[in-house]
Amino acid sequence: MSDYILMAGDVDAIRDYVFETSSLPQIRGGSELLQECEEEIREKYGDHVLYCGGGSFLLQVTKDQAERIRSDIEGLYLKKTLAATITIVYEQSLPPSGEPHAQGLWAQRIRNAAGNIPLDGNFSQRMLFVNARIREVKRQKTMIPFYEALPFGKRCERCGKRMASGREDIPDGKALCLVCEKRDQRGRRKGRDIRGKFNREFWDEHGKNWTSEQPEDLDHLVASARRGYLAFIYADGNDIGGLLQKARDPEHYRSISRALEEGTRQALFDALEAVCGPALDRESFWPFDIVNIGGDDVTVLAQAGYAWDLAVEFLERFEQEVSSRLPGGLGWKPTASCGILIADVKYPIRYMERLAVSLVKKAKKRAKENPGDPKSVVDFLWLPSPVASDRIDPLLDSYRPIEGIELSARPYTLDEARLLRELILQIARWPRTTRHRWAEALEKGPLQSLSFIQYDLARERSGVGKIETLDRLAAMLAGRGGKSIPGLPIWHRISKDQGHIWQTPLLDLLELAELHAMRPDVEEEEERT
Repeated sequence: MSDYILMAGDVDAIRDYVFETSSLPQIRGGSELLQECEEEIREKYGDHVLYCGGGSFLLQVTKDQAERIRSDIEGLYLKKTLAATITIVYEQSLPPSGEPHAQGLWAQRIRNAAGNIPLDGNFSQRMLFVNARIREVKRQKTMIPFYEALPFGKRCERCGKRMASGREDIPDGKALCLVCEKRDQRGRRKGRDIRGKFNREFWDEHGKNWTSEQPEDLDHLVASARRGYLAFIYADGNDIGGLLQKARDPEHYRSISRALEEGTRQALFDALEAVCGPALDRESFWPFDIVNIGGDDVTVLAQAGYAWDLAVEFLERFEQEVSSRLPGGLGWKPTASCGILIADVKYPIRYMERLAVSLVKKAKKRAKENPGDPKSVVDFLWLPSPVASDRIDPLLDSYRPIEGIELSARPYTLDEARLLRELILQIARWPRTTRHRWAEALEKGPLQSLSFIQYDLARERSGVGKIETLDRLAAMLAGRGGKSIPGLPIWHRISKDQGHIWQTPLLDLLELAELHAMRPDVEEEEERT
């Protein structure tokens, strides 16, 4: 296809649409409706499609087709979802010789940043300007689908924003608006069918002989756990934009995109089988639900006890699977960042999503610390008490009880997370009272907590094994630099924010072990003295 222009699209406020309510059928249904739109785009436009997934697409079309295709795709999303819109832009003409054709503030910023680098109109530069144009148009967008809600009308019992449709109530007796009704129809199970595109694919590929049922709602998902905590797991590839900028032409871009999509999918499926497979033969319901796999990112809801294992397993397999599929000659090590937000199953899912995204951003900062040695990174936050917030920083203040003290060493690189995974298996078997005593002691600072923990170890018969566990944890933190207190070096003095603080990873480990112990297959030891 020689005379083509690039057309790109991105769904507006996609997470607000999918996670508008905390109902699992609604979440599944919203995700599936968007995936159905993508399937129609792939089927209808075939060879024009360079990439389509995760709420965005890139097509190569002729100039005379562009406006018709844009109008068709915009209508497709509105017809399917009744609420989700998509921003679509395309090159206004074929790029002139020597320079890509682009307009707008973001395009001008790219020109300024390029400096003396020649803009020769190659494929990667054209992609860069098209993506800049999408940002510009999204900022200027003012029109959204509007549903009038009269003050005396019955409101939808899911979203609470729009009026109920007046049609028959759904099986659980809820009166829904047209938007929630459509999501519910796609996401609610009927008989023994599997809901959600990626859930079906996982089951067809791995689980035909398993006996457990797909959960009907979030309460079913956490039903087998000792405590009703849910994990929102969100993972995203690191600097994927930089990888895609290495594409020389449309076909090369298509092969890179396919490698990311297939590798991410396989990594998640294999991780789920490895971590949650035994539970699918033992429990009544799956301990997870796949919300989305979009190119290089994944979103999964899971029981809290499986979250850390699942994140570590996915990151390991992501590096392997994507690397094995990428075209040769790129010189690229694929890595990803993962955020895990853990809260009570009744906690608003929209807050969990926003906090998980913030955790991924923190993880990406750690991943970029050494550009010459990219790493996969994972971060987490557990909210034992429900705090209605979608901002991460105020919630992290609880880990700084005293000035100069930080009760966390997050986020963790993949190598560090692997070690924590090993130590979690040991500490999760400890008596819960021991974990709680040590967590309370750490809040009093380095000297007081060290004295307390050393005394606790001295009076226990199994103290030697615990000391070995703590020594391995201390060695991990020592690899980051800083100075420690001799004897039991679980605290390290490090430089941070133009000053020095005392930092420990022990509370992180105790929290992760407490979460792991919520799994139904973990047996805790009795308190011994």
